[in-house]
Amino acid sequence: MKKLVIVMGLMLAAGILTPLYAQEQAAGGGALKSAEALKWAIATAGFALGIAAAGGALGQGRAVASATEAIARNPGAADQIRGVTILGLVLIESLVLYVLLISLFIFIVPNRLF
Repeated sequence: MKKLVIVMGLMLAAGILTPLYAQEQAAGGGALKSAEALKWAIATAGFALGIAAAGGALGQGRAVASATEAIARNPGAADQIRGVTILGLVLIESLVLYVLLISLFIFIVPNRLF
């Protein structure tokens, strides 16, 4: 519970402090503005994908561990447990792939805008 409160507090602080970086660039900085946008797009995409991959790996690890334990307790239901586990793993992995697509979108859009 303590970890959850710390993580939620950090997420809230990140959301509140994000507008600090949304200030206007000084006049005459067209190329610099594009370079800044590209730099932040790369950083944002990298962090989002890293967090999603870490969360997906933790979720998949827990799912496989629980499925293995369930099969060990009841070997007769192994086929049903295996099917549900594979479906769950596919859904978890699809969330990571969605973040990959969004990260690519975040990376591509600033190049098109400036």
